[in-house]
Amino acid sequence: MTDRYTAERIMEIITWVVGSHDPGTPIGKLDVSELSKRGYTDSEISAALSWILERGEAPHAAPLDSSAFRMLHPLEADVITPDGWGILLSYHNLGFLSNADLEQIIERAMVMGTETVMDVAEIRALVAVYVMYQEQQLLDGGRSQLSGTEAVN
Repeated sequence: MTDRYTAERIMEIITWVVGSHDPGTPIGKLDVSELSKRGYTDSEISAALSWILERGEAPHAAPLDSSAFRMLHPLEADVITPDGWGILLSYHNLGFLSNADLEQIIERAMVMGTETVMDVAEIRALVAVYVMYQEQQLLDGGRSQLSGTEAVN
């Protein structure tokens, strides 16, 4: 076991898978021996591949839209380091994060940034927890709270 959060390691594997194979190549034909050499466990590799397969296809690089570009507000730039912002943009460009996800991550980083500066390690951990939580919510199929516009009979 490592001292890093497992969800963060799984996100690193997913990033590697997306970056190392063509979108048309089946996940089953992917050589994951490189991941084992890098120190990832079989269960981490399996969890990452399962995460990809549950979505029907691997995330893929988003088409670049030259008319849209998100810049950090000066207050956001005080909390998120340039390297942290770079990793967020990388995840967005790889298709892990939508524009709405990116905004949610930035909001969470701002809240957490009162305690610490959000560098690459903190951003990776935040993205990992965010993505894994979103998956749990999708699999759960239910909510524990009302949305505010519903009534209980």
